[in-house]
Amino acid sequence: MRRLLLAALLLLTAVALPAQEVITFMPQWLPQTQFAGYYVALEKGFYAEEGLDVIVDHFGGSSTGTALEKIEHNKVDIITSQLVSVMIERERGKRLINVLQTSQVNGLMCAAHFPIDSPAALNDTKIGRWKVGFGDVCDLFCFKNGLHVNWIPYIQGINLYVSGAVDALLCYSYSEFIQLELATGGIPESHRIRFSDYGLNYPEDGLYVTEQYYKKHKDAVDKFVRASRRGWEYARTHREEALDISMKVIAEFNVATNRTFQRLMLDEILQLQVNPVTGKADYAPVRHEVFEELNRSLCEAGILHSTLKYEEMIR
Repeated sequence: MRRLLLAALLLLTAVALPAQEVITFMPQWLPQTQFAGYYVALEKGFYAEEGLDVIVDHFGGSSTGTALEKIEHNKVDIITSQLVSVMIERERGKRLINVLQTSQVNGLMCAAHFPIDSPAALNDTKIGRWKVGFGDVCDLFCFKNGLHVNWIPYIQGINLYVSGAVDALLCYSYSEFIQLELATGGIPESHRIRFSDYGLNYPEDGLYVTEQYYKKHKDAVDKFVRASRRGWEYARTHREEALDISMKVIAEFNVATNRTFQRLMLDEILQLQVNPVTGKADYAPVRHEVFEELNRSLCEAGILHSTLKYEEMIR
């Protein structure tokens, strides 16, 4: 009798639990510690505590598609992407809005086989660039400095640089640059530049949803943002655990990497999240003046052709 009563109580409790809202989330690239905070939020139950059932999806390594394409066709609900990329896509009709800004510092770099003593050193050179985008800040750099560059497209990796097939390679401080450092024994400081040092320190990674989805699911989006922040804050203070969790996701998707590289990536990602204004990882929204200056620069370079409204795009 007692067992039957207990079973009945458990059944009633299960029935009384509210249904979790399902959210499909897609980072913009392969599983790696660039997205550790989201993996942590899922593993530690932060999303579940908010009443969310989060499904994390990723592209395969050979795919040339993007998370932007997935969200455009309503295949996913929330994505990560970069501010400049989304501004360009918004002008093309993709009504995306930023609901959380994680990156506060731009990590785009260029590593060359020769000294870069000035921007002019890159004129008429062959530079490797991702086929799927993410190099628009370098377009601004070339425009502002009157440079002509022969772009050589690639999907991922550093083979173009190591083989000498290109003069230089666009890379991120948390990704390809670390690979180059490990593979070559170190890139001389005189052979690299960070575009943030040339007046192009525009924030990068953030969370994005469509306007339509936000209007219908604002409460769920707010919960996802809240739990994601918890995930990143936990990762910052429990880095080895965050690395453990990330490596499990990486293994699940059969991504070829190693723990040393992923640890270095996580350290750099967390550093890029520190707001240079406050000195803290406060996940502050993109500042209005930064957004307007970026919009103006993109228009001057012919990358954008219209003025975007900050209030419509940044939450």
